Amino acid sequence: MMFPTPDDLGQVPVWPTYLYLQLARASMGNLSSRIVIAGLKEQGTTVTLGFYVDPPLADDYREIAQIMEEFDDLTGNILDVRVQVDEWYPGQVDRAFFWTHRRWLGEETLETESTGQIDQLKVRRI
Repeated sequence: MMFPTPDDLGQVPVWPTYLYLQLARASMGNLSSRIVIAGLKEQGTTVTLGFYVDPPLADDYREIAQIMEEFDDLTGNILDVRVQVDEWYPGQVDRAFFWTHRRWLGEETLETESTGQIDQLKVRRI
């Protein structure tokens, strides 16, 4: 198996990787504690930035607009950039996105539907 090197990237998906890195850079310092997951999906020059927020408030939309503007600047204002904001519910994740940020949710108390019992779990729900 051949691994990529700085001189030969081989089969590395350069365009998606570039976009993911620019989103990470645009998000630095702009992610509120309510933004649980942030990522993107790309289809050529159409890029959708996706955010799961718990719960989405007016300040979050301003932060997301800043991230979108910074992302657009970092990528040269040549992309059709869209935004999708959804309210966070455990277990609900759109698998079409590549998620670059996942907030640690720590310990959660979950009530199981089948038994009605309370279980203390240390989980990372994505």
